[in-house]
Order: sequence, then structure tokens, then C-alpha cells
Amino acid sequence: NSLAVHARGFTHRVLTRSDNDRRGGHKFNPPNRLPTPQPVVRRKASGDGPSLAPRLRDVSERPSYVPSAVFYDQRTQGLDAPPPVHVRALIEDGRVFSEIFPVRFDEVGPDKACTMRTVASMMQECACNHIQAMWGKGQSSPAEMRSNNQAFVCTQMHIEVHEYPRWGDEVEVKTWVEVERSVSARRDFELVLCDGPEGTCRAVGAATSRWVAFDVAKRRMVRIPKKTTEDVTNYHALLNNHIMGEDYVMPKLPDVRNTNLPLSQPKAFTGDRLDLDMNGHVNNVVYTEWILESVPVDMWTDYQLYELDIEFKSECGYGDVIAAVTAREGSAEGVVIEEDNARVLHQLVKLGDDGRETEVIRARTTWRRKGAMTAEEKEMAAVIAAAWGPKKKGPGGKAKGRLGGIGPGSVDAALLAR
Repeated sequence: NSLAVHARGFTHRVLTRSDNDRRGGHKFNPPNRLPTPQPVVRRKASGDGPSLAPRLRDVSERPSYVPSAVFYDQRTQGLDAPPPVHVRALIEDGRVFSEIFPVRFDEVGPDKACTMRTVASMMQECACNHIQAMWGKGQSSPAEMRSNNQAFVCTQMHIEVHEYPRWGDEVEVKTWVEVERSVSARRDFELVLCDGPEGTCRAVGAATSRWVAFDVAKRRMVRIPKKTTEDVTNYHALLNNHIMGEDYVMPKLPDVRNTNLPLSQPKAFTGDRLDLDMNGHVNNVVYTEWILESVPVDMWTDYQLYELDIEFKSECGYGDVIAAVTAREGSAEGVVIEEDNARVLHQLVKLGDDGRETEVIRARTTWRRKGAMTAEEKEMAAVIAAAWGPKKKGPGGKAKGRLGGIGPGSVDAALLAR
């Protein structure tokens, strides 16, 4: 095993290709009862990023709901025993859940790369399987919440994808949770792709989300039960590890209808049977698909999506008619704010038989112009231009350096920066 560092400073454990080759012969012998977690001491990579040593409270025993589903558990199999391919794994002393997903043929487009919808689907599946690992097979909430007809629902989510996995890739999705307040919890994600030389790995995406306890019968938010908070904190949570940074705050998104931006022609969708989840509501991933389908074609031609912010306002079900509208964000005159980045506001509205409109989703997508340099590449290009630019003259007034004069916006500077 080796350590890798996320671009935001988050340290994660990754497997080399030689480790992957040994996965197939790995055997799992589930114990009757998992041992009490013990504090671990983790080293940091080159001193960067926070240590992942969990902050454990003194507890006498694990909760009664030991997972009934079979999961690989790093605590019993050992740190150096890699999990077999496609396995669901509890790692980091049971504080992080990891699952490996193959990028399937029906999940990619003409460029052989997957989409934001596929990324959202992987994250949803990983989160739900983590919940089963915590509370038992087929259970989406702990017993004390189920007995009071309560459930966790997602209210906000922020996803960043810096590189889209391609057909045939295997993506490791990691997720962890922390109860931060009496009414909400944070769930973070990281996507890791291992296809570099000799199986080296890199983080290609990250996400954070906000979850609240919800009274299903009364249709309102409630406090998270004290027992749930204590059990999650004591046995399952990875504390103080914010994938987006400790100071990150998810943005409040505007109502597109109340802005001065020109709106697109509404695009209509209908909640079909294949769109429903096991609660009878349209699946959250389907909302992502509807959002992307409403984006103008020229945006897909010139830009690549790399960020999605979404607020879930209400649910919709079978037969509901949904109108999707978009507006390209800019000034009051419609001028785009950034040259290389474009932001689009989205809204899904449920149309009632009585003419009333019910807001379902608010979202914002951020797009990067294809071929444009990232902020890091621009910084490097500026350094290159300063060292080898036209103003750096050598003897005889010729441009200094074997490359001659390079401007910060030139193709040569961009290639060198990359």
C-alpha cells in the first residue's frame, strides 16, 4: 500500500497495480461479532494534509446492529490485505466505506467517458451500501428512527469532477459521514482512479452533501435522535475530515424565475415507473439527468461540466409533469462572468393540475471551456512566460532561452504548463 494526497490536502490510502493482481485470491471469513475499534496512529504524506487517526470515545462495546450483509473489513483482514476487485470494504478502522465500480458500456458517451449522471449514481450506490454496513442489510436508517417513522434525506450536494473516468476503468469511491449538528449530518465522497504507470492512483473527483432527519408522516424536519448521533460518532464517523476544506460552505442557489437572466424554453419531463426509487419518488440521480438534458447543445459542444451544486426542495412521483428551465449566469446584460468558465442556473418545477407550480430542484452547473487552462496551469504558464518571455533578451538582442519568446497566453506556454 502507498499513500496519496488529494489536491485539497486529504490523505487517502490507495492500492498499486501489483496489489490489484493479488485481489482475486483474497478470502473473506466474516466474524460473528466485530471487535471494538482501537485508536490508530496514521502517518501523513510528507507532512501535508490532516492525519486520519479517528477520534474515538471510550466505548464498552459495538452497537447491537452489527451488519448482516457480508463486507470486507480491514480491521479483521489487516491493513496489508487488499480487498478483491468490486468488493465493498470498510477501511480506516471502519470509518470509511470503499466500493470499486467498473465504468460500464452503457454509462459512456461518444467520447468513451462517463457523465456527471454516472458519477452521481456511483456516489449514491456507495452511500446506500455504507448505510447497510452501518445498520444492516436492507435498512436505510437505524432502528430508533424507523420506529418513529423517521428517515434521512439529502437536502444539498456539491460535486466536482476534474477528470471523467472512461469505459473500462475501475473507479474507487470512498465515503464517510459525520453528524455536525443536532439536525444535520455531512457525508463526503472521493473518487480515485488507478490507471497510471505501474498502477499509480489519483483523485479525479470529490463531493460533499448535507443530510437531515425527516418525519415521513408529518412531512417536516426533526432532530437526529441522540442515540443515533452517539452511535454514528462512536463507531462510524470519520471526524474533522472535510473533503472540500473545513471552511467550505455550500452556496445558496437563487430562484431562476426571480432573476433578470433570460430563461431557456422550458423542457418537459414526466416521472415514469423506471424513474422511481423504493420510496415511490423520482430518484435523485434522475434529477441530475433532467438537469443535464435541459442544457443547450452548444454548451456541450464548447464546454465540459466539472461542478454541480444542487438543492433538493420537494419530491415528485409517477406521472408528475416537470418543467426544466435554465439561464446562463452573467451580468444584467447577459455577459458571461468568466472567459473560460461558464455557469448555468437550473430549476425543476412540478406543474399541478390546478396550475400551481411546486419547486423541486435548484441547481447550478459550472463548465470549463474545452482546451482552456486550469488555474494551476495558468499560474505555471505565467512562470514560464516570466522566464522565457519576449522581454528576456540575451546577447545581441535575441530572445533568451532555447525556446525563444513565449507569451503567457500562447499555445507553447499552455503545453508546457500542462
